[in-house]
Amino acid sequence: MTALNAPERATGRRIGSQILAMFNTPPGRVAGMTTASVGRLALSALLATTLGACALSGPGAVKATPSTSAFAIVSPTPPNITPPTNLVRPGTITFLSDTTYPPQESTDPATQQAVGFDIDIAQAIAAKMGLSATIQKTDSPQIVGALLAKKGDAIISALQITPDLERQVALVAYFRAGQAILVRKGNPSGIGGLTDLCGKNVSVQVQSPEENTVDEANGGVCKGNPIKKHVYPTDLQAVLILKQRGVDAALDDSPVAAYFVKQTPDQLELAGGPFKTNPEGIAIDPKNGELLKAIQQAMMAIYQDGSYRQILTKWNLLDGEIPASQIVVNPSPTTS
Repeated sequence: MTALNAPERATGRRIGSQILAMFNTPPGRVAGMTTASVGRLALSALLATTLGACALSGPGAVKATPSTSAFAIVSPTPPNITPPTNLVRPGTITFLSDTTYPPQESTDPATQQAVGFDIDIAQAIAAKMGLSATIQKTDSPQIVGALLAKKGDAIISALQITPDLERQVALVAYFRAGQAILVRKGNPSGIGGLTDLCGKNVSVQVQSPEENTVDEANGGVCKGNPIKKHVYPTDLQAVLILKQRGVDAALDDSPVAAYFVKQTPDQLELAGGPFKTNPEGIAIDPKNGELLKAIQQAMMAIYQDGSYRQILTKWNLLDGEIPASQIVVNPSPTTS
């Protein structure tokens, strides 16, 4: 993998704005991308349009929209964190982000501003240094190359931390994501975990990590009583069939599943916690040791003052909380 390749995002999926052009045909996967590298696919614009978070992608720098919810973070006087001096734009940290993946990052259709869990984390981290956060919209396949070409100061875009990614960039962990089980409100089938899906009707997106999970279970823990797999072109369709009582459960990325529940709490709930989880990280050019240290300190600061937990709660993502001991990712590439 070269620095210009997209990092692996095996836990998720993206179609981004491409799904708009493909809406009348089975969207499947983006041409030329493998299941392991495609990233988070089906939700993007379709979920954003349906649930109120627009999925527009492309160039352009925007200030992140300040939170106005009950969980809005009012930053106190920044602690003793030395602001980095070599920023792309003075006074602001420019975060590169593919804003096509609610609830972590998307574009508010009313304001055209970046919103989401990742965006709130970026704001809180910048505030701890006495700076603002600017979101530079950047497509996933180009995002690491753009960082190393100094188009931005850091990446916050649901990046799964993998050995390949660790060889290219320095990382500060801030979240854990994996897969989750969605059921109808009240959990009528009494599902509490993966083994409870044996013999049940379960919907998934085609060629997704969740479909692989079902196949693995049917060859293992559910071998004598296999899961009845129902496959759909998008995960939105897989969840809709659950709402319509066509299946007992649906599998999806854990942050996406939590977002479905947040948007329709009277219809859906999560059954058990996330599984097959992996950490996600903020990426920094390994040569920028000053910024790496500042972001590590700021992330630890928002963890300690409760801001991090408030943001997780706002987006219904408490299950993705990462321990303080895992924020600093070692080893990192050389920072000399």
